Amino acid sequence: MDIKQLDRTQEAYQLLDLTPQATLEDINRQYQRLKRLYQPDRIEDAEDRAYATAKLAEVEDAYAFLTEVHEKRAASNGDDDEGAASGDEVIYCANHPSVETLLRCNRCGKPICMKCAVQTPVGYRCKTCVNQQQNVYFNAESSDNLVAFGVGLGVAAIAAPILGGLIGALGFWGFLVAFLMGSGAGSLLAQIIRRAVGRRRGRRLPLFALTGIVLGVILGNMALGIVLGVSPFIFIFNLPMLLFTALALGSAYPQLR
Repeated sequence: MDIKQLDRTQEAYQLLDLTPQATLEDINRQYQRLKRLYQPDRIEDAEDRAYATAKLAEVEDAYAFLTEVHEKRAASNGDDDEGAASGDEVIYCANHPSVETLLRCNRCGKPICMKCAVQTPVGYRCKTCVNQQQNVYFNAESSDNLVAFGVGLGVAAIAAPILGGLIGALGFWGFLVAFLMGSGAGSLLAQIIRRAVGRRRGRRLPLFALTGIVLGVILGNMALGIVLGVSPFIFIFNLPMLLFTALALGSAYPQLR
């Protein structure tokens, strides 16, 4: 195998998020998983759909190339394409040298024990590789956390008095309104926050956003109580309002991750 083909092989393994030790079965399984993940027909947002379409094309090209490489390898040496590593080899964890293990990170190949291993959809990996992979996904800028906090607080502070007054005036029917509108309001607010941060994602961004939302609900209802000359706690601890807030937070969180 010449250098050019070797580079293409390494790139293909990286595109499929696999190591060169992967078997043909591993490649087929990972290809099916990524094909479902990047299926553009299931994505509503035009920008995300375009990205998924381009990514799917890269995945299919890498899959076709690696399948051909493995088939040629099997035909040339008659082996079973199960890798050369022995399952009975005794190795020691790279982080805990006194701990024996039979487990390796399926990305970098480093020996790891169960304390160091992180189970992912494609197998066990070391924490270093997991963090490196997450760094690609988490691309938020340093100011995005504050932007998410501010937008969540501002929108919630404006909407909370309106919703609090409406739900409080409906009495028992406020529960129905809260149940029907809570999740939708959370999804809408999550999309507003995502647009405000340029659709970037960060490890702590959901925490900042949800904290801002909760604080906005509290401040908004406190302002409503002051304007009406009643205790703000009537609106803050109103059961339909608490239900509405809980549903909104539950709906917003997965979209902000």
